[in-house]
Amino acid sequence: MSDLQDDFQATVEDIAQDAREIERIEREKAKLDPADPETRSLSARAEEIGEQLHQKTRVEQDLAETAAGEN
Repeated sequence: MSDLQDDFQATVEDIAQDAREIERIEREKAKLDPADPETRSLSARAEEIGEQLHQKTRVEQDLAETAAGEN
């Protein structure tokens, strides 16, 4: 496997892990009253992960475009 393929696979796995973490957070929030202070904390964490996800998906897209240019 090339470095590009390794980087792409690592990015895919990292994105999937972040998505699972957001899903876990959302399930936890669904059990809470919206006024519960924990809801704000969990929402902030989900937002932080979402921002990281945005960056990671851009990297993933760049890697895919680079790979397409190599073929």
